[in-house]
Amino acid sequence: MNKNKVIIFDFDGVVVNSCQLSYEINRESFSDIKYSEIQEWAEGNVYNRKLREDYDDSFVEIYFERYSQQIKTLIPVEGMEEVMKKFKNEGYKLVIVSSSDEESINGFLEKYNLNQYFDEVLGRKAHFSKVEKFKSIFKKYKIKPKDAVMITDSIGDVKEAIEVKIKTIGVSWGIHEAKRLKETGADFIAESPKDIVAGVKKILVLN
Repeated sequence: MNKNKVIIFDFDGVVVNSCQLSYEINRESFSDIKYSEIQEWAEGNVYNRKLREDYDDSFVEIYFERYSQQIKTLIPVEGMEEVMKKFKNEGYKLVIVSSSDEESINGFLEKYNLNQYFDEVLGRKAHFSKVEKFKSIFKKYKIKPKDAVMITDSIGDVKEAIEVKIKTIGVSWGIHEAKRLKETGADFIAESPKDIVAGVKKILVLN
């Protein structure tokens, strides 16, 4: 019944709570950086703006080298696997859309045997723009925006999803607070992974 419905997961801050890891890695390059700067950076597409004026491609590559080494030291958000399994068993397509490296994401998923739930992983090598990645999902799975929902922790993702008319579920355990996600336009707020199920049912079933 749900074979033509796609649930899009952000990775960092949703599947794995890597916000502190991101902050610590960036502190290696900018010792005086504040967590609020990372939050502000994530208010838009991180590839469309600089974390700092001297943040260039060399810092990006250093970041992802350190990220790939450390992401596997973290564990999935408790309760997320049950959510993924439920959706997969109900026939939904599950796709990760992230700004991180595909290899790092796939390595994490494989370590925890979560790769079995996902049909595709679209990271930074697929495209820097999540808008373009959303459009590729529409085309590949032959769906309309109303047939998809995005689960995210960032204001920037909510904005990009709105641009292509995808409804969003904001999670409260990531980079941005639930109140700000709601104010930006998130259609549903999940305070825990189990709430995601209610959000998807509300958004996709009503469609």
